[in-house]
Amino acid sequence: MDAREALLSVEKIIREYGDFKALGSYFLEFGRRLEVLRLVERWCARGASVVDLGAQPFITSCALKAMGNDVTAVDVEPEPYMPIAERCGVKVVKRDLERERLDIRGADCAVFTEVIEHLHYLCSPRSLRDKQVPQTRRIPNPNHAKHSLPLPKT
Repeated sequence: MDAREALLSVEKIIREYGDFKALGSYFLEFGRRLEVLRLVERWCARGASVVDLGAQPFITSCALKAMGNDVTAVDVEPEPYMPIAERCGVKVVKRDLERERLDIRGADCAVFTEVIEHLHYLCSPRSLRDKQVPQTRRIPNPNHAKHSLPLPKT
């Protein structure tokens, strides 16, 4: 399934398992999420192991899964939207990226579109600072270029 189809397929799940906030986010951020998913299509092989950092409410995570990726979603407070992640078959890890090690190995691609702007500027994500996501394609939020890390050259 391509990026657009995948993101459109998530709407029904958000309507059924989400709340007003998640549904509003789905529509408000549709274009930005689609751009991120298209970056994943471009830079990550289909079926890749993808880590979605700061993933709640799991809209991007679900679309990544629908695209055929093996997705692990990481969030500091995943509980409010766990039914969405469970319905999509997304693995969820609860972590505070400012204070805890990620401890996820073997990811092909990392997406951090829902998190960077929320972190304290003196507390870079431990997982990136400690190089726990080495040799990985990192897909940042295209709307927050000042927080972006360059993608490795291929």
